[in-house]
Amino acid sequence: MNDQVVQKAGAFVLTNKRMAFMMGPTVDQSELAIVRLGGHREGAETAWECAQREVLEESQMRITPLTPSMTFYCPNTRFDIDIELEPIDKFQNASIEPRPLIVGHQNSVQSITPIFLASSDDEPVPSMETKALMLLTRKEVILLCSGTITLDEFQTLGGKVIFGQHIDGNLPFKPFGHLRMLSIILEHYPNVISTSMFC
Repeated sequence: MNDQVVQKAGAFVLTNKRMAFMMGPTVDQSELAIVRLGGHREGAETAWECAQREVLEESQMRITPLTPSMTFYCPNTRFDIDIELEPIDKFQNASIEPRPLIVGHQNSVQSITPIFLASSDDEPVPSMETKALMLLTRKEVILLCSGTITLDEFQTLGGKVIFGQHIDGNLPFKPFGHLRMLSIILEHYPNVISTSMFC
């Protein structure tokens, strides 16, 4: 992976033992996309600097890196295909520091998207560009990726959402690729993220 270029980066951010994700309507307004915090790299940023800036812009959280015990590779991070995810026995790309939890391709095989594991002591607050933030438990990550559930149903079950704008509670969720990858990791490699950090 040494010749590949980081164009995007993001983070799975733990706050009060929950994991933060962005949530908002899809383009056609028919579903609610659940997306990782992160975005496009700017200038000469490192992948980690990109993730730090994007998380701060989207949620007002300053983040500290956590080092996962494993890194996983995904050849394609699109949400509309079957997710392929495999552990990397020894993370080869020394140019990406700290060690990411996931390294994925999205469009070009020469472009990679690292997703870091991080924590924050800051209270998450949706930015103007963020419709809402979801603070998920382990069980909720798996639940959201295993069947159809609406926003109202999620909140009735005790799910935690911080709204930046009004969102139609009757719309069902659409978990995008990184949430689905996290669900796979939690189901098959539950010890990669300690339960003392993520309940």
